[in-house]
Amino acid sequence: MNYNPKNEELKEEEQKEWAKNHKFPVIKEKANTHKNGNQNGNTKKEEIAYKYSKKDKDELRESILIEGIPNFLKHGFIKESNKQFTKLEPSIEEATRIIRPPDLEEYPYEPYEFTHVSQPQYYLDKARKETVDSIYQKIKNKVSQFNDVDRDTIVLLSANILGSYFQDRFSTVHYLMIVGDNGTGKSAIGDTFESLGYRAVNMTDSTPATWFRVLGSVEYGQVTIIVDEAEKIGDSVEVMSILKTGYQPKGKVFRMDTDNKKQQFFYPFCFKIIIAEKSPGETTAKGLLDRSFKIKTYKGFPQFDIKEVRNPQGNRKRQLQLDEINDLRKFFLMFKLLHFKDPLPEVDVGLDGRDKELCKPILQLFYGLGATPETLKEIETALQHFLDTKNERKKNSLEAVIYPIVMNAISTYGKEIETGQIWTSIMASLDGEGDPSKPSIFHSSEYGNIYRNTITKMICDKFGAEKRHKENGNVLIFNDYIFKVGKLYGEPKNIFTMLKADAPDAPDALIEGDPLPSISSDKEIDRNNDDFIKKLQEMPDFNDEIDKDLEHRDMSLPQDESGESGESAK
Repeated sequence: MNYNPKNEELKEEEQKEWAKNHKFPVIKEKANTHKNGNQNGNTKKEEIAYKYSKKDKDELRESILIEGIPNFLKHGFIKESNKQFTKLEPSIEEATRIIRPPDLEEYPYEPYEFTHVSQPQYYLDKARKETVDSIYQKIKNKVSQFNDVDRDTIVLLSANILGSYFQDRFSTVHYLMIVGDNGTGKSAIGDTFESLGYRAVNMTDSTPATWFRVLGSVEYGQVTIIVDEAEKIGDSVEVMSILKTGYQPKGKVFRMDTDNKKQQFFYPFCFKIIIAEKSPGETTAKGLLDRSFKIKTYKGFPQFDIKEVRNPQGNRKRQLQLDEINDLRKFFLMFKLLHFKDPLPEVDVGLDGRDKELCKPILQLFYGLGATPETLKEIETALQHFLDTKNERKKNSLEAVIYPIVMNAISTYGKEIETGQIWTSIMASLDGEGDPSKPSIFHSSEYGNIYRNTITKMICDKFGAEKRHKENGNVLIFNDYIFKVGKLYGEPKNIFTMLKADAPDAPDALIEGDPLPSISSDKEIDRNNDDFIKKLQEMPDFNDEIDKDLEHRDMSLPQDESGESGESAK
């Protein structure tokens, strides 16, 4: 019997039939603990975790609710018979603590809920039939329904939704910075990610204490975070510390407890989306901007309104769409359990430094999970677009403009230059005017007021100069690092994923070190956005099944107050 989420009664009967015929029922492991301590009566510190793998050293456990009861869900595998099954664990007892899954009221996001003990196994079996490409296509289809955005944005958001389930495997993550005026759909992007992404917590104007509570101190990668109305995010030193540290799993943030007696450690690592009407300033949030891909939103007309779907208010068609989204989330979670330990081969993406940190992990994941060359090329193209946009902004930054001025000064004066000489060269090269009464300030037409001391400090920090005081005044002494810095402001590199020569897991179809086969011409890759989105929307969709089923049953959708059935016109 094929799974069909549009009829709850049919779904329940199908699950009962499946459970009756299944040879490997859910294994419930004996509880080691209860909320007041272990079974021997010894009290231990109790901590809540949404997922736990002992930092990838043990089995992965994912918190779920079954018939309202919290449990950890694990994946079991018998190699000899190729049997795969689910296991439940009420809590985890370690030497100094008890780790338990949260109760319903303790979740800061929509939990993964199952109405029957057999359901996890049911979804696991379904997920075994999926590939990374089929999962990715399902996500793209949903993203395109709820967001009227360009092709590259659809691809980037879809890849990140799937990638969020495997963020534990990443060495670094990039962030998404969504910027646009009111009514341009920026919140719809956040809502879409919240509906489909891994344990997505949506916060607005949150305090540092809220961040720490959500991220936790048990293990990194507990959730993914969406921050809406984030115009003032750069004003909080603690939040910026979380963002600057939380792009890689080894980072920790320290905080004193409420009594100011004990130092606590929190894990800030997770994928994050920042949504605001304007980008935070370079002076307060440069590290955040450097680790983010920026998406600019404009007024659009999506096929469906994600806010209406998430709040059906009795509208049957919207409720069925929401049920489908919740089913997809469960499939994605099971897909993670199945493939969490899959080896990820070492790949070369043709980038280095920050650019590699932003792009390599997601490409390595898709490559390791067996994505087709077509899927990999599509993701590469989208990443290249956002990387080029980001680097173009960097090329126009103040430090990028000043670098060639400094290099010209070095060619004229040598590696030891008076600070006054560099300041004079900068003022002569930039558009604007000086202030005769304040010679240390220059009124730049593009960058506003710039200050001699600030520029001198930037040259020391960014270009490796050493400031020394001599008899005739301050000088800057440069070393050979100044020549390496120029690579940061040079021509951008192109992404090109290939297996490294020493990687042991090369696919049979590829010789180690060879690039992926070419799949299409540049003209085909740069196809029109409208054609791309139209193709997605013409894919077989759950809503078509709904309409056909209702027509077959001679049933009509309930009428909206406007007199229109189903979705209101956008």
